[in-house]
Amino acid sequence: MDYYFHPSPRPSSLELLSDEQLLNIYELAVEAKASLDFIEIIETVLTARNMGDFDRSED
Repeated sequence: MDYYFHPSPRPSSLELLSDEQLLNIYELAVEAKASLDFIEIIETVLTARNMGDFDRSED
């Protein structure tokens, strides 16, 4: 069977946060050593808001 994914028109919870709230969550996630997947999701939202460029190639 062929399936087609229809993304939700609703924004994610992270997209609803203020810039300050999102930065605080990012800092806490890094400090707590949260999963890399979660941190990358936050980085994607921050980058979309032009609030940072996260290049992990140097890590």
